Amino acid sequence: MYIVILGAGRVGYMLARQLIDEGKDVALIELNADRAKNSSNNLDCLVVNASGTNIDTLKKAGIQKADAFVSVTESDEINMIACGLVSTEFAKPVTIARVRSMDYSDTKLIENSILGIDHFINPDKEASQAVIRALEYGARSDIMKFENGRIEMRDLPLGRDSVFINKPLKSVRKDLGFEFLISVIIRDNYSIIPDGETILRENDRIYLLSTEEIFEDIYTLENLGDQEIKKILLVGGGDVGMNIAEMILENQEVVPNLIGRLKNILLNKKRNKLHIIDKDYARTKVLSERFPQALVTCQDIMDEGVLEDEELLKNDLIISATGNHELNIIAGSYAKSLGIKKAISLVMKDSYRHMAHNLNLDVTISRNTTVVNSILKILRRGNIKNVYAISGGKLEVLEFSISNNSGLVGKKLSDIKLPKNTLIILITRGEGTIIPYGDLIVEEDDHIAIITERESIKKLEGLLVE
Repeated sequence: MYIVILGAGRVGYMLARQLIDEGKDVALIELNADRAKNSSNNLDCLVVNASGTNIDTLKKAGIQKADAFVSVTESDEINMIACGLVSTEFAKPVTIARVRSMDYSDTKLIENSILGIDHFINPDKEASQAVIRALEYGARSDIMKFENGRIEMRDLPLGRDSVFINKPLKSVRKDLGFEFLISVIIRDNYSIIPDGETILRENDRIYLLSTEEIFEDIYTLENLGDQEIKKILLVGGGDVGMNIAEMILENQEVVPNLIGRLKNILLNKKRNKLHIIDKDYARTKVLSERFPQALVTCQDIMDEGVLEDEELLKNDLIISATGNHELNIIAGSYAKSLGIKKAISLVMKDSYRHMAHNLNLDVTISRNTTVVNSILKILRRGNIKNVYAISGGKLEVLEFSISNNSGLVGKKLSDIKLPKNTLIILITRGEGTIIPYGDLIVEEDDHIAIITERESIKKLEGLLVE
């Protein structure tokens, strides 16, 4: 697979690095000389220092043989023009444009695939939807949902009193009597694919697979039981914050399968259920007119005494969604230290998430990671249904469906030769979900979820996705 990426900013660089590590052929186009030089020095790919809206530049990058063209510059207009140019001049590549502006996203432009562009990715909407998914489940962890199944993957930081630590995994599961699987451990910013003899330690962050009901039991044991969220403090009224507020207050269908945690917000739309703070006066006027059912105030959250206000501390949850991602971490952590029960913070870099967990934040959403995951899902070959990058992109969770001509149909799981540090974590069959075991035979239309290192993706695509 050959992919041309326009833009070597954070997302473009992260996407290129991940694809290269997986064995894909990548060309990167970047107009800024410093970014192009940095990419050339650190990435094993062709880097073209020129404008991406020029036919000669695109040809120099090999667009005529590319399977996909991804434009992720800082300009929506350049991204759309470049993708439209590629779509018009070259028939083969799938085109993907990152579009930030809500003015474009809220029109039928995307729906009608203008300029022949195949896919639009809006980073603000991707981040907002990730926040809402976490909010829906009580703002206690990251959530990974799988197709057609009840099994979910969530992360859990382990404190000193955790029931999981200082025991082999096989003993933990036996002692607790719950059906769950620990698929990966993040320890000191390194990832571990565990086995039954692995012993968990304090400060580990684990990713578990189980049902919602069993997660509730686990949260109770870990003293993370369900805390009703009646009042939310939203810090930051920019595009992301506005989108989050709209999803909470107006678009109930964005939050499916309500299980009670948001009913007091979504169904009882009294003023003060949502309090939005932004330091820009003009922005607060816009927000007040757009959301009359919310309380909107013009304040700087980091001004002395603002967070100590008794009324603010009556909120059950703080969502920090400003454009300053260091501020989001600090505001969320400080608010929790003052007594607000839950905190969700938006960050730019995935590396910030590890720091955020150490600062007692409940959920951190990486904008870059959500965008890259969405692009990877489009780029993946075969019947890929979901893609989740974790541990800074070092690991990926892939979910794919088994077609009738797959060589895996009729095979036992124990007979499938998987790459090193690769684990089948879940199989969905019909309406049911199965925790895998060696003698389980793969059937047509099964959905299989695998966790693996990104270096193994190329081999997995050839082995599993046929």
